[in-house]
Amino acid sequence: MKILVFFLIFLFFSTSSFAEVQRIISLAPSVTEAIYYLNATDRLVAVSNYCKWPEEIKNKTKVGGMINPSYEKILSLKPDLVVISKDVTPKEVYNRLIELGIKVHVYAPKSLEDISNELIRLGIVIGKEKEAKSIAYEFQKKLRKIRKVFKGQKALFIIWADPLTVAGKTSHINEVMNLLGLTNIAEFSSINIERIIKMNPDIIFFGVGHKSSVSENLILKLKDTNAVKNGKVYYISDKIYHLSPRIIEGIEEMTNKAKTWIK
Repeated sequence: MKILVFFLIFLFFSTSSFAEVQRIISLAPSVTEAIYYLNATDRLVAVSNYCKWPEEIKNKTKVGGMINPSYEKILSLKPDLVVISKDVTPKEVYNRLIELGIKVHVYAPKSLEDISNELIRLGIVIGKEKEAKSIAYEFQKKLRKIRKVFKGQKALFIIWADPLTVAGKTSHINEVMNLLGLTNIAEFSSINIERIIKMNPDIIFFGVGHKSSVSENLILKLKDTNAVKNGKVYYISDKIYHLSPRIIEGIEEMTNKAKTWIK
């Protein structure tokens, strides 16, 4: 009997604390995407300036950048929880939020495999554990279905044209490239034009949003690479950038490029 009473008390306080998390602020796109998949965007009272998806969050209050949010605005919104991304938010921001008496959750996937566990952790904190486990399970199923549709071609993923920034070996995009059967020519996030020409990639990906005169000029400089000569330069949306379930759509975009290669 005592055990049953203890369990009921524990359950009451647990569900009560979850019910209190009704006013959430997200400080990163990956966090906002994760909250969307947990069907909790209605609880978002504000997001960072960099959160652009899903459509329904575009009119949400903005509280500044991921590394320099407005603490004054955050406090004025009286959030129950602020969720930050370990990937992009400095520890100083976390410490300051804690000093201000704000409850903070750190969303911290480091790889594709981590996404499921981090979704569940977040789901538990906001009272969406059941939804989180279901989404995590579906995500893992989709991840296991990814095939090596490319055949070892040398590739480069350009994140930013100027300054030239690419996906290096420690990035999750490199992990995606490996899953698809591509060989990343970039060791680090920085690389020079001469190195790219020497490594001679067969295929080049550009992050969408950078299709501009700057990126077009960069392609001209790389005209002697196999990728440019054979028209294997592709623009991929920002779905590939954030470690949330939405990344599957980004991987599918890259997979579809293989259809033009493998005929």
